[in-house]
Amino acid sequence: MRKSWIVRKDESAVSPVIATILMVAITVVLAAVLYVMVTGLLSGPGPTRPQITVAQPEAVTNGFSFSIAGASQTKANSNYKVNFLDNTAASTVLPLAASMSFVVGGNTWTVAYTDVDGGVTLTPGDLFTATRTGGTVVGHAYHVLIFWSDGAQLVDAQYQA
Repeated sequence: MRKSWIVRKDESAVSPVIATILMVAITVVLAAVLYVMVTGLLSGPGPTRPQITVAQPEAVTNGFSFSIAGASQTKANSNYKVNFLDNTAASTVLPLAASMSFVVGGNTWTVAYTDVDGGVTLTPGDLFTATRTGGTVVGHAYHVLIFWSDGAQLVDAQYQA
């Protein structure tokens, strides 16, 4: 048995108009996919959070101080935010600055930040000093919290008065 294929010369598979529309649509879809892939690769995943460690807080006149013991990455100070807690009462989160004022439970605390290397990054040796007029209250736990720009807590430097 022999199969015979009949090819008709008068039939066309797709009209030229439909073929053109399909080619343009496929090109647009491929260009969009390529654009999404390239822009994702160029921008990267975004800044990663550093790991920050602090030295044990020590008593100072009217408060306490602590230093940065280690930082896994050097990131600009603009990426950090700071908050102060008296026991569990919190203040408002502020951007990291040379001097920050927090009102907690009717008391005003000043947290001073000293960048020892003079740069604009949080590095080992940088010093934080938290003070209050009238000093600390015995039995209270004071916390200086350092946050990353996305709101993740990096440090809880706790001092027990």
